[in-house]
Amino acid sequence: MSLESSLNDEAFRKFEKLRDNFEWFYSNYDGLRRDYGNQYVAVKDKNQIDNDCNLEILIKRLNLSNCDESIAIEYVNN
Repeated sequence: MSLESSLNDEAFRKFEKLRDNFEWFYSNYDGLRRDYGNQYVAVKDKNQIDNDCNLEILIKRLNLSNCDESIAIEYVNN
């Protein structure tokens, strides 16, 4: 397997994980709205891992400087 092919496979796996996290977010939106309304919610591995009203603070707390993690972050309207 070539280096380019393995890099593409890794990028695709990250995309799939991110897609799965967004699907989980939207399929659990009602519960998230009840518990985390008007906040940003971070989802990793189909689990809510953190939340905050301030996106910048949330990103700093998650230490997402290189954005290499497949973490979905969305705002939950109340």
